[in-house]
Amino acid sequence: METLRLVLVGIEGSNNLGYILRLVENFDVNEVYLVSPKASGAEALRYAARASSILYGVTVVPSLKDALKGVEFSICTSDESSTKDILRVAIGPKEASELASGVSGTVALVLGRESVGLTRDEIMQCNVLCTIQTSSRYRALNVSNAASILLYEIYMKRYKERSHEVPEKKTIDLIVAYMKALTSGLFAEGEAQDIILAVKRIASKSDKGEAGRLLKALSKICIRDGCKGKLELDESR
Repeated sequence: METLRLVLVGIEGSNNLGYILRLVENFDVNEVYLVSPKASGAEALRYAARASSILYGVTVVPSLKDALKGVEFSICTSDESSTKDILRVAIGPKEASELASGVSGTVALVLGRESVGLTRDEIMQCNVLCTIQTSSRYRALNVSNAASILLYEIYMKRYKERSHEVPEKKTIDLIVAYMKALTSGLFAEGEAQDIILAVKRIASKSDKGEAGRLLKALSKICIRDGCKGKLELDESR
């Protein structure tokens, strides 16, 4: 990856913000975005120690969509996972770092609010969901502790030789757009949303070459079936 962007959504604790700013220094994070933060920046300086100067370089935005602009690949985090809910089918930190290392552009690591985490809509905006396995007796990790584990894994992988090259964002977006066009009207809204999310996750975790072949096949099918006019591409992301 060329750039690692850390995105903190609605961070509430000033102490956590300060501790995470220290991690930004520890693990070579290039950019920090705060989405509608609740924490006090002035209070966070008390906990940031020698990393306090980073606070003055953060970018504050009103929504996760704004924080993901210019991002090639995004990893969101949650302490909840499920094999039944497609939205919460998660990978572990090592797989997430492997995928991140194969990205040629900007990678965003997205962490949610201490109280309620990320909303379903926010999770849907990311390429993959990552969960850190913990004891069933108490699954939730403090956001700064979660950040340290994930940033460490990404850091270690970032400076090793790449073994997997992730598809470009425009390829994934086109795959999703073609699939939406091809399946338009075939499923109920909720089921269609789950299918599209599954396709996005599969494409995001595939190799660049695999994704390119999938895109070629979907494009040919779409041309044959005359569904080009139904393509919906989000140019803002």
